[in-house]
Amino acid sequence: MRTFKRHAALWQFLIVLALALILRLIVIGTRSIQYDDAFSIFLSERSLAEIVRGTAADTMPPLYYFLLHFWLQVGRSLTWLRLLSVLLSLGSVTMLFLLVRRLFGHPAGIWAALLAAISPLQLYHAQDLRMYALLALSQLSYYYFFIRIWRPDERGTRWTDWLGLVLCGAAAMYSHNLAVFGLVIPNLVLLFRREWKPLLRLLVAQAAMGLLALPWLWLVPGQVAKIQRAFWTPRPGLIEVMQAILLFVIHLPLPGVWMMIGGVIAAQAYVLTLLETWRARREGWGLALLIGVMLGLPILLFITSYLIRPVFVTRGFLVASLAFYALAGRAVAKGWRRGIGPFLLGLFVIGSVISLPAYYSFESFPRSPFQAAVTALQAQIQPGDVILHDNKLSYFPSHYYAPNLPQVFMADEPGSSNDTYALASQEAMQLFPQPDVTTAIATAPRIHLIVFTQAIRDYQSMGISTHPLLAELNACCSLVAHQTFGDLEIYTFDR
Repeated sequence: MRTFKRHAALWQFLIVLALALILRLIVIGTRSIQYDDAFSIFLSERSLAEIVRGTAADTMPPLYYFLLHFWLQVGRSLTWLRLLSVLLSLGSVTMLFLLVRRLFGHPAGIWAALLAAISPLQLYHAQDLRMYALLALSQLSYYYFFIRIWRPDERGTRWTDWLGLVLCGAAAMYSHNLAVFGLVIPNLVLLFRREWKPLLRLLVAQAAMGLLALPWLWLVPGQVAKIQRAFWTPRPGLIEVMQAILLFVIHLPLPGVWMMIGGVIAAQAYVLTLLETWRARREGWGLALLIGVMLGLPILLFITSYLIRPVFVTRGFLVASLAFYALAGRAVAKGWRRGIGPFLLGLFVIGSVISLPAYYSFESFPRSPFQAAVTALQAQIQPGDVILHDNKLSYFPSHYYAPNLPQVFMADEPGSSNDTYALASQEAMQLFPQPDVTTAIATAPRIHLIVFTQAIRDYQSMGISTHPLLAELNACCSLVAHQTFGDLEIYTFDR
């Protein structure tokens, strides 16, 4: 009988994992990439030494780029590249199941894993060519080993638990500079509960993590300084907080009336989970850690955003959503007989069902239809032509899809909020911007300008009727064609 139950439990988890995999594989090879994806690809193609130089000039540690570098040795297709993030995301689903099962039992672990499996937010980062899936997995694994050490089972604490804690903490620090905010949450929980001996031991382990991360940590102050002068993300307000809450349950944006329906569903799921957690506040010590991760981590980032910007970005506390699913999974399992469990589960399922069509079909900035645009240009390009991008945001994805086309892009305005492409990164990737239009177009007989529709509207909102690049090209050339691909516009000029 016991063997049968073990097999049934294993099959339940495997079914959830299979569902997570299927949802993460949909449109994996056709969904458009964005600038950050292409940046990851181009930097990871370089040598390990160049990756280190490029990341040192950027704002992110190199671990994900190292992994993608070796992943690229096998293949370059978009499906293959995204499969790395898919596997990391499946690792988070697995680790969430193990963590919640240890805290609240097998049913709660299954429900929590299911909520993570169908989460639009988790799906997004499972198909993202960035380090956030790696960050979430390393942080969640860190919490898992912390729990094993903080409240050991009958076999006691083993040295492998301490090793896992240190390695996962170091991996998180090499994944993202915001990882440190998540790593100190257990410290705050122990401090709040006045558990001094575990706190002291944790501090010793964190000192070991710091030593492992020391080669990177000395670069962080310079990166923080860069963030202060060269990033556009605003300090968060009520709207950003509300968006973060909604993203834990639904995808944003949703079209039309679905936005209102999704907002109501997300609010209900959030409030009901918090109420059920409050009801159980005296039941278990594990709730303290999960609440700290779910609420404490975003609050820390919110407060810090008014000292250092920009740090309040939902992807920076992706692990907080996993803590939310852990608490919700516990609420579903414990409240099943009272009817609360099925109702709460239904909210998450409905939120996912109405979100996924919008998520899979999204084709707007930053995931504009770059491939369709450059495919059309490939049929039109003539010898000597040049394709001019008004910024790096359209150039990088277009260059990935059509590396053989003669494409160039304009440099960011020096000192502006978009001046984020450091010279060391340019040198590492050997992709350099053009300083002015004259240099960019040289003696090309035809110029194909690619610009975002929103960029044109932004200038118009400032009282500038014509995009500056369009004005310069109109002054020296004749407009002969205009094409639109979603929110991308292509203007073709003859000399």
